[in-house]
Amino acid sequence: MERLRTLEALVTELNGQLEQAHSTANSVAGSSPGLDRNAEHQQRSSSSPASEASSFQKQFGRLVLEDANRSRYISSSFWSRVSDELDVLKMETHGLAGDDSDTSEDEEEPAVDRAELESTPLERHAFLFRHNLGLSGSKLSDFRPLPSQIPFLLEVFAENVNLPLQILHMPTITRMVRDLRGSDEASLTPSNEALMLSIYYAAITSMEEDDVMTNFGSSKQDLNVKYRRGLEYALAAADFLNEPDLVLVQALAIFLCLLRRHESPRFVWMMMGLLIRMAQALGLQRDGSHFPHLSPYEIEMRRRAWWCVCMLDIRASEDQGTEFTITDGSFDTRLPLNINDSDIGPESAQAPAERQGLTDMSFALMSFSTCGHVRQMMALTGKEDTGLDRQSQLLNAMYEHLQQEYLQYASESCRVIHWVAVTITQLVVAKMTLYIYLPVLFFSPSDRFSDEVRAKLLTAAIEVAEYNHALNAEPRCRQWRWGYQTYTHWHAIVYLLIDVSRRPWSPMVERAWVALHSSWLIPAQSYTDKSRRIWVPLRKLMSKARKHRQAELARINRDPAVAEQLERDDRRIPVPASPGPFPAGSDAVQLFRERWRQLVAGGVVSIDNQVVHSNQPIMSGVGLYPGNPPAPPLPPTAPADWFGPGMADFVPCLWPEDSGDVGDEVDWYNWVESARSIEPNI
Repeated sequence: MERLRTLEALVTELNGQLEQAHSTANSVAGSSPGLDRNAEHQQRSSSSPASEASSFQKQFGRLVLEDANRSRYISSSFWSRVSDELDVLKMETHGLAGDDSDTSEDEEEPAVDRAELESTPLERHAFLFRHNLGLSGSKLSDFRPLPSQIPFLLEVFAENVNLPLQILHMPTITRMVRDLRGSDEASLTPSNEALMLSIYYAAITSMEEDDVMTNFGSSKQDLNVKYRRGLEYALAAADFLNEPDLVLVQALAIFLCLLRRHESPRFVWMMMGLLIRMAQALGLQRDGSHFPHLSPYEIEMRRRAWWCVCMLDIRASEDQGTEFTITDGSFDTRLPLNINDSDIGPESAQAPAERQGLTDMSFALMSFSTCGHVRQMMALTGKEDTGLDRQSQLLNAMYEHLQQEYLQYASESCRVIHWVAVTITQLVVAKMTLYIYLPVLFFSPSDRFSDEVRAKLLTAAIEVAEYNHALNAEPRCRQWRWGYQTYTHWHAIVYLLIDVSRRPWSPMVERAWVALHSSWLIPAQSYTDKSRRIWVPLRKLMSKARKHRQAELARINRDPAVAEQLERDDRRIPVPASPGPFPAGSDAVQLFRERWRQLVAGGVVSIDNQVVHSNQPIMSGVGLYPGNPPAPPLPPTAPADWFGPGMADFVPCLWPEDSGDVGDEVDWYNWVESARSIEPNI
């Protein structure tokens, strides 16, 4: 009776909680969650683990262990307490009625459709994986690589995928694979089988076509299809929707991260909903330190998995032009520790101390930290009074944090992955500058923004294009191109085209024009279908920019004084920090000025009463004004790969010579949002 009275009291408590929730709903909805999470984490870290876990369970619920590898998160503190009371009540009354107990658990279950009840996980998941409907006679062994190929695939995955992602602890995976030697791979659990197939799929997807053929004697497409089907088969066999665990979350996250190379953004975005639900079902959105039964290794791997899910959510939402599914303030999972893989393992009894400087986790931590800041910045979009200023402050704070924690050490490192990390960080800062200002610029009167702000945006757009080119063109980074080439930087492309169509043609504008012709600016799969209507406004805008350039060069050629004034004004524009299409150590600013001087005055420009001569031959291509002599061959200071296989091969497919004019009636902000959700395979 005391237990029953306790349950009645809990129901009464629930009613009070519901009334309180309704009364505070509006104030909660109007707040900006997540902006003070650092202070919250500092306060939480200063409390004792015992009191922390206790207060957390009262507020959020608990983690229920179902077996050694699987858990279930009960988010409601009310239902977790009710479950506790019912468990105790069941234990205390167990056996009181002997064999004649008439509890509801002993009642005969109602009749059900036995065919539905007895269907296998493979059959239940057939609706999700369409091409697996015809694989009823297949076995998982049909999709495995040769045993001799597994070590190579693991090595490729570790270098190409896990190094920047760090979702897996590779020493543990390597140990698991080594323990399988001499035994049947069927001894793998269904979850680990799915994980291994996701590793094989990711490794092949990250490789170049010729490398796959050389090492496996099969085409990349054939192996991609094989391992994808095997992974989907393994996920279904593991009943991943009904029985999720951390390993299955890792497997699906790796798959979706690489799937962006082959599937439509909408498919990936839809599948992300399943991944997020799986992670939430395991309680990954709650930091593992709140649950005393979790080991340091389990806590760390849960953090890595959750932040990978958050990062993928941002990418999928950005591709689809929708709001983030995981909202700021809906989780409290801390960032993983800045440690090396050798610092922790399943046997670790205590969490290792964080390291200063660069570690195995540093690249991923930079991505995760950027993810958190971006989430906060995007939450302020549309708040005209304080949104822009606050977003700019957050962007500056993000860069200062990354500089203090990681970037200052990267300059001393000789590892190419750290150069990649620095370059990506600078690209993201430039990209977020465009994200912050362009929506307001497109919708607000033009006089709201000063010339200084517009110059800042031009510089940022050039940096996005040039950093993107540097990442893709660097041979030492080719193993990570699978990540770079899943992005098309629409904001930078559109702003460059709009701005160069209006500005007097200065050296900086010529630099923007060259940046627009990078062979890496728009991934090949994005413009495979040249007839798509989405490209028509962009082609027309490019034609308008080309005509403007020709007219400007003709105007400046007729009046040397105009050229002198333009170069003087150009020196006031912020210099891009990106390298331009030149080798390291080259002075991109000076080289573009020399190029521009030859375009407008045959290499002679008077600046401040001093005649400046340019003997540097200009770069070929880029639609030179017909009145100028043909451009000489490309000099060594400007690599030909900036223009891909050749400007003649690149320009016609996207930038035709004449597509008609385009007026200001195009809603470019909505066009960008539509272009970001282009499905290249349709």
